[in-house]
Amino acid sequence: MNKKGRNVILVVILAILILVFTNPNEADYDQWLTEEHGIHYTNSPEMGREYVMSTNGVDQKIEYRRGAIQHAGIYTIYDKHYTDAEGNDINIKAFGILKMLFNRS
Repeated sequence: MNKKGRNVILVVILAILILVFTNPNEADYDQWLTEEHGIHYTNSPEMGREYVMSTNGVDQKIEYRRGAIQHAGIYTIYDKHYTDAEGNDINIKAFGILKMLFNRS
């Protein structure tokens, strides 16, 4: 293998390592969820985890229904489902790469 081929392989390996080490984790997702959608949770010994959604400065309790997280090493896909007090579904889908998260439809 010539020098150019080795350099290409090294660059690809370096790019993959950067993607792996900058893959957003659960804490990054929780912070993004609060900033982007106003959803956060509190832990209490008697009630467990309670989810709250802040809209226009008004806090509303929501219920966590289900969720899935797909870690692919270099990126992560989050798919979480909540229900508000009126029974409306709140579906949050996100794609995470390079310590950034993006809304997914």
